[in-house]
Amino acid sequence: KIDLEVDYFREDRENILADRVLPSTIGLQAGVRANIGEARSEGIDGSVVFSDDFSNGDGWLQFRGNFTYAKNKITKIEEPDYSDTPWLSRIGQPINQTWGYIAERLFVDQAEVNNSPEQTFGEYSGGDIKYTDVNGDGKISSLDRVPIGNPTVPEMTYGLGLSAGYKNFDVSCFFQGSANSSFWINPYSTAPFVGEQQLLKAWSEDYWSETDRNIYAKWPRLSNTYVQNNNQTNTWFMQDGDFLRLKQAEIGYSLSDKMVAKLKMEKVRFYASGTNLFVMSKFKLWDPELAGNGLSYPNQRVFNLGVNLSF
Repeated sequence: KIDLEVDYFREDRENILADRVLPSTIGLQAGVRANIGEARSEGIDGSVVFSDDFSNGDGWLQFRGNFTYAKNKITKIEEPDYSDTPWLSRIGQPINQTWGYIAERLFVDQAEVNNSPEQTFGEYSGGDIKYTDVNGDGKISSLDRVPIGNPTVPEMTYGLGLSAGYKNFDVSCFFQGSANSSFWINPYSTAPFVGEQQLLKAWSEDYWSETDRNIYAKWPRLSNTYVQNNNQTNTWFMQDGDFLRLKQAEIGYSLSDKMVAKLKMEKVRFYASGTNLFVMSKFKLWDPELAGNGLSYPNQRVFNLGVNLSF
């Protein structure tokens, strides 16, 4: 009744095309690339199928599941000497890892700005994002970037399917999901009052202002220009990309053989089905499968009613 298959895999890659680290004194206008990178990928891939009949053959049940867990890491790459800032090294990190700044919260006012480490991203003030001085040198710069979040490509993907029937009724559904991934809301494309982009309802309902100095508001202070300090890759706009979606579901009813014979047909089945019926995720602003592209065309929820006729 059960068919189970599990595979373990590992791949070591060499001669990956990567950028060379060259001093600026060489005077090259373009970078130099060479086959110097190495990486390792490994994981497990499995599937299971369970089938059974019950009620003296009047009922049947089948369950299908698949699961893939894959991790990778860079094992060799040419990079500067990061002895003093080991968090900047890509060696040992996933290929799709993102580096960014740790956002503590928003500055409550200008007085706090004046008494905090300098942030070297242009002008900023109360209501803007406050970053962590990782290396403790008294200023926030590119040396304070650290690996943040999970890789942008999910490390886990899975699917679950169920089909069952009893006498003339049948039902089926399919779930799909992914886990261990992160994505970032683009502050450029969602910034209020800059350009012609739409204003997100979430920003309009929760932002820092002089009358409401919420240091944990979803959006920093309002501005009619881009605030470079807030547009850095950071944990403030980082989101959990995990989700589980009911991709498809269907319920059907077939007329009895006796009734079909009277209609001089081979089979008559009525059904109702739906696609993208719901999704479960910590992220609520839009469909998490769209990741940071929430303003693009959304996945559609579709409902169908129909009848299958066989003559």
